[in-house]
Amino acid sequence: MAIKYTKTRSSGKHTVVSIDYKKELTTDKPFKPLTKIIQNKSGRNSYGHITTRHQGGRHKRLYRLIDFKRNKDNIPAVVKTIEYDPNRTAFISLVVYKDGEKRYILTPRDLKVGDVIISGEQTDIKVGNTTILKNIPEGTFIHNIELSPGKGGQLVRSAGSSAQVLGKDETGDFIIVKLSSGEVRKFPKNARATIGVVSNSDHNLVNLGKAGRSRNMGIRPTVRGSAMNPNDHPHGGGEGRQPVGYDAPRTPWGKRHMGIKTRKHTKPSSALIIRRRNSK
Repeated sequence: MAIKYTKTRSSGKHTVVSIDYKKELTTDKPFKPLTKIIQNKSGRNSYGHITTRHQGGRHKRLYRLIDFKRNKDNIPAVVKTIEYDPNRTAFISLVVYKDGEKRYILTPRDLKVGDVIISGEQTDIKVGNTTILKNIPEGTFIHNIELSPGKGGQLVRSAGSSAQVLGKDETGDFIIVKLSSGEVRKFPKNARATIGVVSNSDHNLVNLGKAGRSRNMGIRPTVRGSAMNPNDHPHGGGEGRQPVGYDAPRTPWGKRHMGIKTRKHTKPSSALIIRRRNSK
């Protein structure tokens, strides 16, 4: 992975750290039939009311249709490109199947143009191949994991992330996987996953350098509650800096947050979690 540092003395550039895309990517234009336009909502609902704070105008971008299901079985595909995707942190690849169909997939680390990949229940354990969890050996690093068979990969899709197969449970109906967060949980044995680690592992080293680049990405400023007036936030007001003054920090609407559990334990998937990510 190539990291690029900007050599300049301007205040908005001298701290910039970015990915050298020229050394990583093979094209700068997407495959148009696999793209679509998604309107920027800027955090508003259909009535124009703000439902998600800190979102605003951003640069226009096309959404790439990614094949998270990888359900085209037993047909080899050749990797044609490695591309940048403005909608995610990982790189994507355009693959062409033997029957001529083209799809976008998440690019695993070490996958190169010209490599051949395949999906199916009986495939080689090779970077880029997709198979069911029960056929993946213990200790293998995987990504793009399905929570329900046939639904498509939902977990471990961001840049540099991976999970590790630990083995079968005592019943044999589930596979135990350790996620990158430290959580250990069970997955159905017929759920699919892709072999390898997600590409662009140096994404966490990127430094935007100035506020303007965050605005281009659609991120609006975040103001501390303690800097507001009492009628705007529970933490606001007072002469000088003041402590929170509650049993716990509060949202602008007075509800507790930062440490309070929000997950409903009635969810069926709660029974599949062996060790939570925040357990000691």
